[in-house]
Amino acid sequence: MRKSIFFTLVLISFHASSQSLTLVPHESNVNVNNSTSLLGDLGTDIAVKNISSNTINVGVSRNVISTTGGTINYFCWQACYGSLTDISPVAHASSFSPGHEELTKFQVHFDNRSIAPAFAIIKYCAFNVDDITDSTCVTVNYSVDPTSEIDEEEINLFNDFYPNPTSTFSYLNYSILPTKAAEVIVTDILGTVVKNKIIQNSEGIVRLDMSNTPNGLYFANIYVDGKLDAIKRLLVRK
Repeated sequence: MRKSIFFTLVLISFHASSQSLTLVPHESNVNVNNSTSLLGDLGTDIAVKNISSNTINVGVSRNVISTTGGTINYFCWQACYGSLTDISPVAHASSFSPGHEELTKFQVHFDNRSIAPAFAIIKYCAFNVDDITDSTCVTVNYSVDPTSEIDEEEINLFNDFYPNPTSTFSYLNYSILPTKAAEVIVTDILGTVVKNKIIQNSEGIVRLDMSNTPNGLYFANIYVDGKLDAIKRLLVRK
């Protein structure tokens, strides 16, 4: 599959002295070949570590400094949140014992929505929910350059849901290796599981009945052989 958009992500991290947490981006310069996003957009993971001698409850936040109009961005902590969420819910605070580190829990995303060129400058922070002054941040610079073409091969293929938004049923076309086992787990923006489907065949269509599901944004987490392979967004609107 060929993609005509080249993505570049530059992350600049800084740490305040005497803080309990550190943030370290997995890549300092990310393009479409080494982006860790599973959502067909540009993204990376930010490692979070407790460097204090105390157990603390950790939350994360986002502050959009500047961005191209028409694009969206969002982040994931205990769940993936909608583009209107700036701070992870208090109920999603994660307990970090001294020295504890999470490498992939904090995921950040930028979707240019086919707009190119496009950019965003966003500051992400991790903080002690019991003392919000105890925090540290990283600034993430996203840019989309439409001039390059990159070849990209995918082994497991999952298309976007259709129709999307939906008020009743939505469908997902997929193709995976015959020896693989797969499952689709659908969660709301708070991480609550609302649907799950076992994928029986190597290719076909996943059919989701969302007719009894409240309006809102949902995330379909697609696991292949027990490992998260893709995440797809689905909007329910009635």
